[in-house]
Amino acid sequence: MGIFDFKRCDGFVGSIPQKFIDTKLPKCPMCGTEEPYWKLKDKIEMIDNRTMFLCDKCNAILSATTADLTGLSKSKAFALFTTGGLINAVGKKVNKKDITTTYVKVEEVGNAQTTKMYEGKEFPIEELQALADSL
Repeated sequence: MGIFDFKRCDGFVGSIPQKFIDTKLPKCPMCGTEEPYWKLKDKIEMIDNRTMFLCDKCNAILSATTADLTGLSKSKAFALFTTGGLINAVGKKVNKKDITTTYVKVEEVGNAQTTKMYEGKEFPIEELQALADSL
């Protein structure tokens, strides 16, 4: 996965995922840097599209589904009455997760002094925020 494929999206295009990561994780949960310059890249998967977020300091890569980062997964009506919401909800239910919780996946921990145990796992956004605050 090339880090040069990531870009900052401060304009209209990409503003929703950019605002999500800048607001929800103003501190990188992997390296603890204050105000990381998050860059984005879309990742298309069979089940759901994800947006990947690259920390410019440690090269950690996090990701979230489109339904989660837009906040639409918080609505049970969205989950039940839209195709994207239904796919997201079914994926969460299969993995025994709450369908209205926003999850963020740690794709790569980067070069921070963080343990590899986080890599490849999904966490509720609140857990990553708490991890970032503890660094």
